[in-house]
Parts: sequence; C-alpha cells; structure tokens
Amino acid sequence: MRANVQMNKIEAMAESSAAIPDGKRWLSVTDAIKLVQAHLQAGRVVNAEQVAADIVAARPRNPDAHHLLGIAFYRQQKMEKAIKSIERAIDLAPATGAFHANLAEMYRLKGQPELGLAAGEKAVTLNPKDSQGWNNLGIIHFDRQDFVKAESCYRNAVLANENFGHAWNNLGNALVRLERDAEAHEAFARAILLTPNYSECMVNDGLSYREEGELDLAEERLRQAVQVNPRNANAQVSLAILQKLKGDYGRGMMGYEWRLALPEARRQNLPGQRWKGEAIAGKRLFVYAEQGLGDVIQYLRYLAPLAMRRPASIMVQVQPGLHKLAELSLPGVQFVKNPPARDQVDLHCAIMSLPFLLRLPILPAEPQGKYLTAPEDMRISFRERFAKYEGLKVGLVWQGNTSHKFDHHRSMPGEFLLPLIGVPDCHFFSLQIGHKAADGPFLDSGLVDLSKDVSSMTATAAAICELDLVIAVDTSLAHLAGALGAPVWTALSHVPDWRWGLAANTTPLYRSMHLFRQAGRRDWASVVAQMEAPLREKVASKMTNPL
Repeated sequence: MRANVQMNKIEAMAESSAAIPDGKRWLSVTDAIKLVQAHLQAGRVVNAEQVAADIVAARPRNPDAHHLLGIAFYRQQKMEKAIKSIERAIDLAPATGAFHANLAEMYRLKGQPELGLAAGEKAVTLNPKDSQGWNNLGIIHFDRQDFVKAESCYRNAVLANENFGHAWNNLGNALVRLERDAEAHEAFARAILLTPNYSECMVNDGLSYREEGELDLAEERLRQAVQVNPRNANAQVSLAILQKLKGDYGRGMMGYEWRLALPEARRQNLPGQRWKGEAIAGKRLFVYAEQGLGDVIQYLRYLAPLAMRRPASIMVQVQPGLHKLAELSLPGVQFVKNPPARDQVDLHCAIMSLPFLLRLPILPAEPQGKYLTAPEDMRISFRERFAKYEGLKVGLVWQGNTSHKFDHHRSMPGEFLLPLIGVPDCHFFSLQIGHKAADGPFLDSGLVDLSKDVSSMTATAAAICELDLVIAVDTSLAHLAGALGAPVWTALSHVPDWRWGLAANTTPLYRSMHLFRQAGRRDWASVVAQMEAPLREKVASKMTNPL
C-alpha cells in the first residue's frame, strides 16, 4: 500500500519582508520556505527541520512553516511532533485540504484510524479534486477492511489524476480483496505502465495470481519484480514463499533469508554478530522468535540439532505466551524472557533461519511425533472437567489472528461448522480466544466455550491433550496440537501456506495431523463435507471402545 505526505504550494500570505537566518545569509520567509522544500525533496530532512523551525520561531502564525516542519518530523518518524505541527497549520489555515490529507496519513500510521478517517474526509470535502487526499483516505478504508469504500476512493484519486500510478496500484489491491481478479490485473498493469520498474506493484500482481491459484503466472510476475529491483526484500521473500509452496525448497529457503531485511523483521540492538552458518562449537548463541506463534512452534524442533553443534550455550527468546510451555517441554534449553546482555552472547540467529543455517531439510523426511508436553496438573483439571461428557470430545478453532496478512483466506466463518456440531455423540469445545462460543451461528448449538479456561498457551495445550480431536483452521493451535502429538484436522484454503504443500492430506511436520483442502476458492463447505464421514467413524470407534 502506498501513501504520500504532500507539500502544499507556498501560500501568498508568506511575509516576503521578514528575514530568516540561514548560515551567514538572511532569507525572506518565501525563500526560506522554498529552501525547506528543496531540502525535503533532496532528502535533507534534518536541514529542512532546522530551517522550518527558524521560520516558525520568526513567524509563528505562518501555516506553511508549521506544515513543512510537520513533514520534516514525519520523514524522521517523529510522529507526535509531526501531528502537532500539522494540527497547528490547520488551526491557522483550516480550509487547506492538503493539510488535512497529510494529517490523515499521520494518524493512520500512529494507529489512530478514526481520527485519520475524519481528517481524510475533511480533506476531500475541502478539495474534491485532490488525488493524494482520495488516495490517503482509500488506504484508511482499506486498513479498516472496508474494501468497497477503498475502491471508491481510489477511483476518485485516478479520476482526479489518471497518471497517478500508486493510486492505480492501491485500486488493484482493493479489487483483489473484492475478488474481482480481472479488474485488479488491469489496474496493476496500468500502474506499471505509468511507473516503469514498479517492483512493488509487480509483487502485488504476482500475489493476486497466487490467490487465484495461477502459480506459474504468479512466479513469472514475482521474478519480474526481483529482476527490476533485486534489492526489493518483499519481492525476494514473496518469490521464495512461492518457490517453497511449489516444492523448490532449496531456492526457497535461500531467498527467504531476505525477510530479515523487511522493516517488520528488523530487530534493534541484538547482542553478538549475526550467525551465518559457520562453526559454533564453544560459541554462545542467542536465538530469537519471529513472526507468529505457529511459526515458532514449528521451528522449535530445530533446537535439538542446533545443540548437537556443541555451542557453549543456547539462549532462546520466544513470545511471552509460549515461554512457560517451551521451558517445560524442552528442559535442556535455556529460555529467556528478554535478550541477554551483549557480553553474554557471541552470535544471534532468527529461529526460522535454523534449518537453512544447519543445512537441514525444511520438511522432515519422516512424519514427526510430539516434542511439546503439557503440564500434568492442568491436564488432570481438564480431564476431570471433561469426564461428564460421553462420546467424542472435539475442540474447534475457526478464526485466526485477524491482523494476519492472509487471515481472510485461512479463517472460516463459524456457520460452516454447524453440520459437524450436529453429529450425534459428539461434544464440541471452543478453543477460540476473543471469539465467544455464544456469538452468531453458535447460539444454542451446544458448543462449550472454553475461552476463559484457555487464556494461556500452556492451559490450551493441557485442554488439547484431554480432547479426542482438534479441528482447526491454519493457526498456531493447529501447530500446537501437532507438536503435542494430539489428533488434529487442519482446514486449509484453496491455495494454502507453503508448509502444507499443494495436494497431500498428511504432512511430515506432524504425524498426528490430517489436512483437509478446499475444492475451490473460499469453499469451506467442501472442507466440512470431507470431515463429516471420518468424524462419524471416529464417533463409532469411540463409542465401541470408550477407553
């Protein structure tokens, strides 16, 4: 998604007679503002801030000076100061639409979408022909997952400026989420035509082909994105993930190391040097978690072969919710809650780099058994609670983390599970956190809500171990059940995450896991239909052999 903060034209009210110091010379306010703009355009943001601050000091009621000072702060990620400066500019010139448009984008980046929405709507009301204002407002609607309004805003942006390549790209993204694939590809093509070597748009186009299941076209587009900009980490990572999905694990693992260059993956002040696969015997190693809980659970298996390289010590930091369970399950590993001091570590490593650096296959040659263990006292508590339920006891997870980039593919609307809940001699238990069993389609269904009892990963693990089966979409709980060796049926989207491959109904990652795949895009009904007969078989087996 691409947004910009725009520099407004110099207002006529700038006092040309005032003098602003600039080194050994004095400038009029008009010339000083032009100098700020030149500094900003050249990337000299510190210089821009200094000159803009001088103008503000000399002429505190000049709105352009406050506005440009806000942009200088924004470019330096000083968002609080940026917003304060732009708000002051608006106080002085409330009818200037560009000020409101820029404020909208700053509020969005600060995580205040409602304020951003109000500012964005004010901007386009004041200036309905401001393409950048419409684009910024569209991004806010997109972030709020209101893709219909996002599309409308982007169309207004390109109507105001048909050569606005970034708005065409954003329009393509909205159309992808509305599943209007042909229109999306047309929008991406227009963006690329207007902005040559638009690598990021090529990535978006490639990912849209991936969502459609057109994997060869997706790879062609992603390779093009890498070719025009080899330093585009997002392009490299997207191509690597697609290669792994198609079974090209060697190149996929190598390319996936580019993820460490992504802004969201960068870690500040990591102790020691980055480990690049060299001998580590006698070295002190720090391994840190990255991305989601499911990823970390999957990659914990590589700590054992890492220890065989005989480092002096291994300290591992995982997410707080996983710390206690990991510590209980892997007693030979030192788990820490915070990064160790610099003098305690020689090398550091991201946990998902372990198979690449250890030169191990990313998928095991043989199906893997359990490697996590739930605490016995918690298991006993759930065992006693579940004892009153005769028949098959099944845990359900239908919704993943809604902030996940591809959650709209992997999460299932709960009503699709209702046919399973109707199977006789089955008792169903919600393992959802934040999604109550009494909500929506599950009202009066008999589903038992365990959300208050499984608020920790450790408690969830204990509950899973006392159930007969877990049915889950592709979330951390599916990985957790597999790592515990508990029977788990994982419901997958038509084009799943790379780790599940494209066709098999089992996975070498977890011996106890069975995969159920959509027959077509968003076809959750087919997934549930595939589950019903084997579920009835499990019920019959349980009733025949209750122990």
